Amino acid sequence: MSNAIAIIGFLAFLFALGYGIFYLICKAAKKEKRFSKKLFWPLLIVGFVLLLTGSSSAEPDTSAAKAEEKYSTLDTAYQKLTKDHQALEKKYESISAAAEKEKSEAEAGNEKKLSELSQEINELKKTNKSLKQDNEKLKNSQKKLEKTAKTLQSENKTLKRQKEETKTSEHTETAQNTAPSSGGHAGTKAADTSQGCDIKGSRNGIYHTPGSTYYDRTTDPVEMFCSVEDAEAAGFRAPKR
Repeated sequence: MSNAIAIIGFLAFLFALGYGIFYLICKAAKKEKRFSKKLFWPLLIVGFVLLLTGSSSAEPDTSAAKAEEKYSTLDTAYQKLTKDHQALEKKYESISAAAEKEKSEAEAGNEKKLSELSQEINELKKTNKSLKQDNEKLKNSQKKLEKTAKTLQSENKTLKRQKEETKTSEHTETAQNTAPSSGGHAGTKAADTSQGCDIKGSRNGIYHTPGSTYYDRTTDPVEMFCSVEDAEAAGFRAPKR
């Protein structure tokens, strides 16, 4: 019933407004038309009163109640979500603080390790530099030793040649001073052989031991030796093969 009263009041109010607007339009168009105040004001006032009366006495709308209930449910869920969000924020802040702490500790540890590695690298560089210097010194010493060895070899060859020349001249003089026959020399060889001096010294300055390749081929040795040391002391050398 209250809804019907509200509808009638709304229609009356709307009709009064329409009538007033129509009169204003006709007046603006200069079409003279009589305005009935007895019709306009009663309809406007009665319609407005009926509309207010019907609206105030109308039963609450079920949709509004449902909306209120839904809003309450959503508000409760929102409050819960707000609390969960605050809890998550606190947890995030705690995790972030722990992560920052671990990161700073890790960076400090890495810096320490890098510092230690840098020191080790510097020490290794110094050691490498020192080793290079020692290597250069050793190379220079080796070159000097090689030069000295070459000089000594050259001097040794010269001394051997001079010794061989001296021996050759001595043998020549000895051969000239001995008798023309070779009997005495053969006797000396035989005597040396009988005494165990069976190492033959050839005219080339090479000594041959019994059983060697050229021992039997050397039929006319310049000198006989009792030992290898005696042959080498006399300036003779062993055969190359």
